Amino acid sequence: MSTPASNAAAPLQVGVVGLGKMGLLHAAIFNSLPGSRVVAAAEPARLPREALSMFNPAIRMFPSLEEMLDGAALHAVVIATPVADHVPSAQLCVERGVPFLMEKPLATSAAQADGLIEALAARKLPHMVGFMTRFVDSFAKGKEIIDSNCLGRLQRVTGTIQVSQLFRRGRGWRYDRVVAGGGVLLSQGSHLLDLLTWYCGPVARVNGEALAVYSPDIEDFAHVMLEFRSGLRGWLDSSWSVRFKRTVETTLDVLGDNGALVVTDDSVRLFLDQAAGGWPEGRTALRATDLYRGVPVDVGGPQYTREDQVFLRALRNHTPAEPAVQQALHVQRIVDAAYASSRERGAPQEIAP
Repeated sequence: MSTPASNAAAPLQVGVVGLGKMGLLHAAIFNSLPGSRVVAAAEPARLPREALSMFNPAIRMFPSLEEMLDGAALHAVVIATPVADHVPSAQLCVERGVPFLMEKPLATSAAQADGLIEALAARKLPHMVGFMTRFVDSFAKGKEIIDSNCLGRLQRVTGTIQVSQLFRRGRGWRYDRVVAGGGVLLSQGSHLLDLLTWYCGPVARVNGEALAVYSPDIEDFAHVMLEFRSGLRGWLDSSWSVRFKRTVETTLDVLGDNGALVVTDDSVRLFLDQAAGGWPEGRTALRATDLYRGVPVDVGGPQYTREDQVFLRALRNHTPAEPAVQQALHVQRIVDAAYASSRERGAPQEIAP
């Protein structure tokens, strides 16, 4: 079915493929925002389809994305499938001329995304990849501080992302390399890599180490040394098997000639030797209450709402949204290179431009 004409006063019609946690989260947000409504959903499993139909009979249910695109008039599709289906789903959307918001990561490997990159080069289409950590208040403020150049020349950047999630063999597709593409580095660490490249630019080469403790064919711990194209160096650590981390904890630590910046999920700490970029000399500390920006609806965290609002604006204005597939591809290439380095006992790997 063709994409319906856009009416500035009418809600945009959204379809969701994949009714797991993220698919339901995005469905709730798009159905609550005034500028959109969810009119269709695709899910191969019968039980989730029937459950959502009970809660909202107005949403039409389909067993596949192709059938949903054939049977429903949609302005956009949210792709919230297992990772191996991200690229095929996005390519089908591009073929039909339907914009898409795809959950991260982009693919199981950079090579899997080649066809999608070619399709988007031939047919420009609003799209977005769901690296939602960019939209967390603290990390958005950190980006603002970095862009002010108040730190001067950057000397080093480090990051950690950790959670107490896995302490025995995991079950489900997220722990299957064929379906998920990798372990904690791709699943969780990709958020941190997106932040690091957003703050500091593209990466030129990496040395990686991946360690499997509880999982037979994916990593539970990852350490990656990074050299950015600018010459800046740093590292990241990612694990879902550390203790005392009830929720995901992300930290970025940036050192510069004029001071230091530490950003966490709910705080920003800045120290400057001299006032610069509109920031005062000495210490600046911002907490979650200082940083909070309201949203119309909060399902799972304000960052998801802001992400979806950015996508809706791109649809309304027919403009690009960020992070886009090209940015997600760079993150994917870093992950691929880190895995290759780990297989070669930490040998450096170049990142394709």
